[in-house]
Amino acid sequence: MMKRFAKGAVALLLAIALCFSLAGCYDENLTWAAKKGDTELPVGAYIYYLSVAYNEAAAQIGTDAEVLKGEVEGQPADEWIRERAKAYVTQYFWMNDEMARLGLEMTDADYAQALQNTTSYWTYFGSVFEDYGVAQSSFDIAYSQYNVMYLKVFEALYSEGGERAVPETDIRDYLEQNYYSYEYFTAPLTTKAEDESTVEMTDEEKAALKEKLESAKKDILSGKTTVSDAANDYALEIETDSTYQVGINDREGMESSYMPTDFIDTLEAMKEEDVEVFEASDYMVLLRRLPIKDSEDEILTSHDSRLNLLVEMKNDEFQTSVREAAQGAEGVELNQKAVNRYKPSMFTDTTKNGTSSVPEESSESSAEESEDSSESSAE
Repeated sequence: MMKRFAKGAVALLLAIALCFSLAGCYDENLTWAAKKGDTELPVGAYIYYLSVAYNEAAAQIGTDAEVLKGEVEGQPADEWIRERAKAYVTQYFWMNDEMARLGLEMTDADYAQALQNTTSYWTYFGSVFEDYGVAQSSFDIAYSQYNVMYLKVFEALYSEGGERAVPETDIRDYLEQNYYSYEYFTAPLTTKAEDESTVEMTDEEKAALKEKLESAKKDILSGKTTVSDAANDYALEIETDSTYQVGINDREGMESSYMPTDFIDTLEAMKEEDVEVFEASDYMVLLRRLPIKDSEDEILTSHDSRLNLLVEMKNDEFQTSVREAAQGAEGVELNQKAVNRYKPSMFTDTTKNGTSSVPEESSESSAEESEDSSESSAE
C-alpha cells in the first residue's frame, strides 16, 4: 500500500570515510586500542574513528588540504580530531554497558545483520580500508555492530514501556504534521509518431489532455469514479499500463526519492481530499491528497514504521545524551602506545582528491534498515 514510508533516507551517523592506518611491524601489544573488562576494541576500530573525526573536521572547516591548519570549535584541528576519536571509543564501551544495564544482548541474528551490512560496504570500500590497515572484522565491530547496539538501546528507551517512552499522542501528532498520504497517476506529454518515434505534444494536444484530466477530476470529486479507475481508463485509451501510485511520505523523503519539486509543492499546498491536475517533469499529473489519519493505525502497527518515526523524533536527543553520558564513563583503558602511532595527517589525501564523508547525518535511515543494518554509529 505504501510506496515509500521511511526515509531512504536514512543515511547513518558515521558515513564511510576513506581513511585508515599505516602499515607497520606486527606487535601484539599494538593490536588493541582500548579495553574495558573482557571487552577489547581492536586498533583498526580506533583508526576508523580517527578517520571519521578527520572528515568531521574537514566538513566543518570547509577546506581539504588545509584541514590540519584550521580550528574546530576553538581547538586546533589535530587536537580536536584526536579527542573526537577517543570520544567515539568511549561511546562504544558506554553502549556496551548500556546494553547490559537494559538487559539487552547481541543475538546471533544481530551479529549476522551487522556482518551483512559490513559485507555490503566491504564490496566497495574493502580494498581502501585494508590499504590503511583496517580489517573487515574491525570495521564490523566499530561500525556495524555498534549500529545494531545503538538501535537496540534506542528502541528499548523510547518505545512503549521504556524509560523515555514517547506518548502515543505525540507520535500521531508528529505523523499528521509531517507526512502526506496521496494517490496519483501520470500522463506523458508525448505521443507516438507514424514511424513509432516519440514526439512532444503540441500545445493543442497538451490542452486537450489537461481538459480530459480535469473532467476526470470532477468525476473523482463527485464520487463518480476513483483515481485508480481514472488511471485505468486513461491507460486503456492510450494502450499502455496504468501509472496509478499511492504513497505516504514527508517532504524530505519525497526529495530523496527525486520526486519533482512541482509535485511536492502542489501536494503540500493541497487540503486533504483535494484533487489537482498539473504539469511536472514532462508529465501531466492527476493528484489526490488523502487523509493521513486513515492510514495512521496501519502505519503504527508496523514495527519498522513506528520505529522510524521515533528515530526521526528523538534521534538528535539520543545522540546528545549518548555523547554526554559517555564523557563520564569510567574504567576504559586506552592503549596510548598503539593510539599514538596514528595521526590525523594520514588522512589528508582523502580530502585532497575530493572524497568526503557526511559524519553528522541523522540516523533516520537506520530504523528502515533494521532488517539489514541499524542505527547511527558512535554519536
